[in-house]
Amino acid sequence: MRELRVGEKWRGKEIKEVKRLSNGWYLIKTENSKSPRDFKVKVIFSLKPQHSMTPKHAHFAIDLYGKFCRNRNKAKEVFNAIVEVWKRKKVERVLKEYKEKTKNIPGYPLEYVLWALKWILEQEDINFTGRPEKKQKELDEICKRLRIRVPKNRKGSQLAICVLGDIILGTHPVEALLKANLDVRPRR
Repeated sequence: MRELRVGEKWRGKEIKEVKRLSNGWYLIKTENSKSPRDFKVKVIFSLKPQHSMTPKHAHFAIDLYGKFCRNRNKAKEVFNAIVEVWKRKKVERVLKEYKEKTKNIPGYPLEYVLWALKWILEQEDINFTGRPEKKQKELDEICKRLRIRVPKNRKGSQLAICVLGDIILGTHPVEALLKANLDVRPRR
């Protein structure tokens, strides 16, 4: 695969940031329109033929659930790694710390999960405009049950972390997504 570069276009959108993963996939941030700092995250599996998708919360919820069904302890370690990245620990450090703990578990590679969610969670914080107090209390309760302290300025992404955490607590991913009022399929 050729290298993608910042400033190029991907399907008509300017590339703002590029991360090439060790398996050859690309993660890119492209321009988006919800706010001046908004961006869209894409994973590119192949340049020729072009094969890409926009990763969504639902993809990671289902992936985590599959991991949880296979090996609860390793799935919990994957979740812990996600939380570390959410708390702004460098992805490279988290990968080094959790690679062996999550070895041989099915689904998405940990490197992809952490880089994609790092950006998706940033995007959630950028576009966050608030939520009803009742919903915020529900999210705070999930974090309390998981013994997670919400980092400063991460309320927008707290919803996504709570969906994943709810799955670790035993909730089916469809239930967790519906409870969070997130779309299971992307809007067009």
